[in-house]
Amino acid sequence: MSDLIRAARDELGITGAELAARLGVTAGAVSQIERSERSGRIRIDTLSRALEAMQLRLRVSTSPATAYADYTPAAVTDRVNEALDRREPSLALRVISHAADMIAHEADALSSAELADRPSSIKDERWEQLFRAVYGGAIPESHRPDWAVTSKLQRRWYVSRFPSLQEKAKVTTPDFLRELNIYVDANSLSTR
Repeated sequence: MSDLIRAARDELGITGAELAARLGVTAGAVSQIERSERSGRIRIDTLSRALEAMQLRLRVSTSPATAYADYTPAAVTDRVNEALDRREPSLALRVISHAADMIAHEADALSSAELADRPSSIKDERWEQLFRAVYGGAIPESHRPDWAVTSKLQRRWYVSRFPSLQEKAKVTTPDFLRELNIYVDANSLSTR
């Protein structure tokens, strides 16, 4: 469901063992807490306590349920992480592509606040950069949030594991992704 604890640990440079020491539990317990958060079974007091151990506060808010709620950066991030947890990279790519397409064609569907709200990130840095480039790039520049800034991967990454799609990606990858060392067949990005 969310990945606030892991995202906070990564951002602050805190290991699971360090968080465990702060909480007075084992590293295995921290791993279990993070799994329960991702699956949506975590208790709010447990989540709050883990965040407080990193000098963070849990903030809960509500937003209207709209037809576009599933296309907010936070919702898309959660769905991509779920697909990657299930080892379904093609689904993760479809989720990103479809959401970016919706944002590009319905630019006013989400407010600037909804576009800026992204409490967690995609745990795989390659997928995070792909998300920032494709989804973040679909947001009109005047509303593009700070989280949409991309970084070049250190080495070439082919989104597909299939050799035939990798060969196509060498030719058809859009320039904005090629510059980031991300290679994906342009047809795989299309949802239309």
